[in-house]
Amino acid sequence: MECRGKLKHVLVLRTNAAIRVLACGDRRIHFVPGPASEGEEDHAPPPSRRWYPAAYARLVRLAGSQRGVERGDGSPRHTATGSIVADAHVIARMGEFDALAARFAAGQRPPPQPPLKVTSLSSLTRVCDLLGVSAQRRKSVRLTICPQVTQHHVWRGALEEVLRDLRADMSSLDRPCPATYMAEQIASTCTHFLSGTADSSPSWMRPTPFNKPAVAPPAAKTWQEVLDMFTDLAKSLEGDPRLAGHAQKVAAMKEGLYQIRDIVVERDIAFKEARRRDCLVQRKLSKSLGHSSKCLYTLLLFYLHGTVRDIEVHAGKRLSGKGGKNVNVHAAKFLTNGDESAVRSGVKQLSRALGVFRFVWEAAHADHGDANDNGKGALVKKGNGDAAKCLLKLQGHIWGLGVEEKAVTYRGDVFHVHEFSVSQHPCKIINF
Repeated sequence: MECRGKLKHVLVLRTNAAIRVLACGDRRIHFVPGPASEGEEDHAPPPSRRWYPAAYARLVRLAGSQRGVERGDGSPRHTATGSIVADAHVIARMGEFDALAARFAAGQRPPPQPPLKVTSLSSLTRVCDLLGVSAQRRKSVRLTICPQVTQHHVWRGALEEVLRDLRADMSSLDRPCPATYMAEQIASTCTHFLSGTADSSPSWMRPTPFNKPAVAPPAAKTWQEVLDMFTDLAKSLEGDPRLAGHAQKVAAMKEGLYQIRDIVVERDIAFKEARRRDCLVQRKLSKSLGHSSKCLYTLLLFYLHGTVRDIEVHAGKRLSGKGGKNVNVHAAKFLTNGDESAVRSGVKQLSRALGVFRFVWEAAHADHGDANDNGKGALVKKGNGDAAKCLLKLQGHIWGLGVEEKAVTYRGDVFHVHEFSVSQHPCKIINF
């Protein structure tokens, strides 16, 4: 934890310095102290003309030092081959590139647009904060999401995905510690247990088959066994800071396991009784998993996209309309290279982020009407006519060095690809 704290402090200092790059006559880039707070940065004066050539040169150098340090899932701590980045200096340069790229891209955007800040979509609370969902509507979000994501096949799939990601990253570590070997054994055992709970009809209990086997069925198991394994797994992961993100996911799923630990996974049970117990388990999870639950958000990620990794994007919002009902959300990814595979990966990451935004927005307004046909989040309050429409507009943008400027359509959304270029500053402005 101490190491992570020092790394975060260094990253903040480097980020603040990066956005205040100044160009000098000797073509060297000098850094002056950054703003003291985020609020000061929001109201900082726009960069001078000389800032852009120097910032562009710095972006090129930072991108060159990060070749291969970006994976399809968007995690900044993984290389293109899936191995974990452990070098604090590399991580700091990645953060510096993102901060400088956000400042650089701001010069191509008209002033009314919201500032883009790095946002880790790691909880429903963060998503609702970005969308401006009120405290009253957050209850509607939870009540809408819970019945959908607490089904057995979603629950089991999310647990398996957490373990699958963990085992993949543990296998890519250069020098694993003894606790990591123990964690790998626990994860393997838990994966075997979960595979035994699968059934042709997704259910918390497995009904008796028509043709009973001649041998006696194995002894019934409970989810307490999984809870015990996840508890031991969390303790083992504490010894390796490189697996801190996985430790957080394991801790999140423990919250739900505490609620179902007494549930028996048994086969000798009638179908009707199995369905009745399914409803009881689902009702218990829906009642116990609150809006701020990391477990609930992890289940939502798996339900929507089949992944449990948190989504990291640069995002900002702008309110419009009477009373600020309309929300315009901008989401962006900054690429260190411009090849087609990197662009496709960035588009997929942004698509997942927009999918979460849209789903939560529609869930928040579910009790005030139905979403419009194009799925873009327009909802109407009953009885107030068109004047009471609440609109959500989502925009996705990819920025990179050497990319081809174009518009990409993916799953019904249009993503704009922009190239970092000195010639576009400060004369050319791209209207979003």
